[in-house]
Amino acid sequence: MWSTRLLVLGLVRWLGPVHGYLVRRELDSWRLPGVSEVGAGSIYHALKRLTADGSIEVVGTESVDARPARTTYRITAKGETDFQRTLREKLWEVSSSEDPFHTAWTFAQVLSPAENVAMLRQRAETLYERVEMVTQVLAATTSDFKEANGDAFVPAHARAMIRRQADLWAVDAEWCENTAARIESGDLDIGSDLDEEQARYWREAIQSDRFVEQVQMWREGIGK
Repeated sequence: MWSTRLLVLGLVRWLGPVHGYLVRRELDSWRLPGVSEVGAGSIYHALKRLTADGSIEVVGTESVDARPARTTYRITAKGETDFQRTLREKLWEVSSSEDPFHTAWTFAQVLSPAENVAMLRQRAETLYERVEMVTQVLAATTSDFKEANGDAFVPAHARAMIRRQADLWAVDAEWCENTAARIESGDLDIGSDLDEEQARYWREAIQSDRFVEQVQMWREGIGK
């Protein structure tokens, strides 16, 4: 994935010369609850791919005591160019996130109203717990680096990103609570699972030229 490649390349650029174990240690320290982690296998695979395409190069291999030998890497001129280009592409790009909940909610009508309400409220509770955990992390850390508080140091831009994630979770949780309330009050009727007649209606609708035109107009509107 481009994200693992950018993370590994950026850390080799930042910390290099550096070996894969330290890249992994640094990435582990960035982990937030509910956010997918980058596994060791993915990190070492990215290092091999980056080396193969000339984005990073091997500085040396060393073994300390009885530990396995570790290969040290640094970024190349090509890697610096690739990093700068990809970084700007992804920062300026506004793309849709691939949230599993978003996909699964497409078939919410398969669940009963009571189950949807219970699911939404449980999801909201979990999200609020994550917000609280992150809030505690921010309260226990600082953006002011000193030798004495080095373990509690989190750069200001990283703290801003952590807060962004907490805000997104909070908005998601609020949506879940509001949607659950709307289902209970009858304001939102998500319907029931499709029967044979409804399925036939949708099959015919999907085949129509009007449906294709509407989808195209919707996509063009989102893409602007």
